[in-house]
Amino acid sequence: MAWYKGKTSAACMGVWFWLLPIAPALATTVSFTVNNLGGTNWEYNYSVSNDTLTSDIEEFTVFFDVALYQNLTLVAAPSGWDPLVIQPDPAIPDDGFYDALALSGGIIPTGSLGGFKVSFDYLGVGTPGSQAFDVIDPVTFATLDSGFTQAAAVPVPAAGGLFLGGITLLMSLFTRRRATE
Repeated sequence: MAWYKGKTSAACMGVWFWLLPIAPALATTVSFTVNNLGGTNWEYNYSVSNDTLTSDIEEFTVFFDVALYQNLTLVAAPSGWDPLVIQPDPAIPDDGFYDALALSGGIIPTGSLGGFKVSFDYLGVGTPGSQAFDVIDPVTFATLDSGFTQAAAVPVPAAGGLFLGGITLLMSLFTRRRATE
């Protein structure tokens, strides 16, 4: 019977760890929301989080694929930031970009800042998605971090937590019942 209890507990622990979310790797995060302004005209609203760097983020660039974007327009930037838009150029061909430079300070380590907005015409199908980005040292022009933008996280409904709690309770009751048989 002791052998059975040990195996059941191990199985329950395996299920529990399977249900736990996997922690994401830390990296600079550029998240976005995207809104359709009508027809092919869209707007990205970016938020930048300094999750890994030990120094302030003073400049970052988000790239716009030449095959998917055109007519980039500055919409907004937080106070103290100088944004710049360069159009995608199919003649070269070269991607366009949205660049933002801090006029003083920047995004401190573990800090985040939103309100970086750009509108554009989307040439693709469906909803615009992830883009490449670089975090740049504005003095040396060295790339400090790179990655891909990600859609802003959608809050998990409370029912999801209740579901996981219920599964855990059921597994616990099952284990106790089997252990006493």
